[in-house]
Amino acid sequence: MWSERFNKEFKEESKKETNEKSKNELKKELFGEEFYEEMEPEKRLEIFQKNIESDNNKELRECLWTARYGKRKPKKDLFIGYLMEMKYISESGSTDVGGAKRKQLSKIINNLCIDNYEILSEEQRGILKNELKNTFKKFIQVSRGGRGFTSAVFGLGQLSDEGIAKKIAEQISNIAFLTPHMFRMDKEFEILQTAALEAYREEYPNREHFLKNRTTLDYTKIPHGLRK
Repeated sequence: MWSERFNKEFKEESKKETNEKSKNELKKELFGEEFYEEMEPEKRLEIFQKNIESDNNKELRECLWTARYGKRKPKKDLFIGYLMEMKYISESGSTDVGGAKRKQLSKIINNLCIDNYEILSEEQRGILKNELKNTFKKFIQVSRGGRGFTSAVFGLGQLSDEGIAKKIAEQISNIAFLTPHMFRMDKEFEILQTAALEAYREEYPNREHFLKNRTTLDYTKIPHGLRK
């Protein structure tokens, strides 16, 4: 009698643990590769809406989504806009009358949701980094698809794949590394720099040296929790 009861309870407990394990594994996949490799906002929204209620970090994900696409159906990517602002700052130089550029960068830090990075858990930092990495991948996609961007000097022909990789590396280096460095804000943009590196590595795995030649970043100083 006791044996039968033990076996029944053991089976029920094992079944419960299996179900919990399955739920946890499912949660890990809710916002996995499908979500972060998707570049189109409408398709990302479908994945987001399907999974958000079951996610442990619902509040953070909703905050990131709203910050990037707004509260309604996504019409524009605000994160891409912030990268372009940083690009323009790098092109205009380090002269900063009245501290306007530094104030603009501080605002970008807040808008990209990286201002509270240090108080986030490791899992939450990963979520933030992956969203920023997706942003850089979108930036790369848009750049590669722009005829003006891929044109050679004076519009005579098209750049080679190697030439496009170099040009994109230059743009990303200016955005993620040169701009913060000019205003001594490397620490504040550290997670953005890590996301930029990982995105470029994945898109151009054999051309990472194009980025290294244009930055002063010491790769050994990237926190282990942020390394790919």
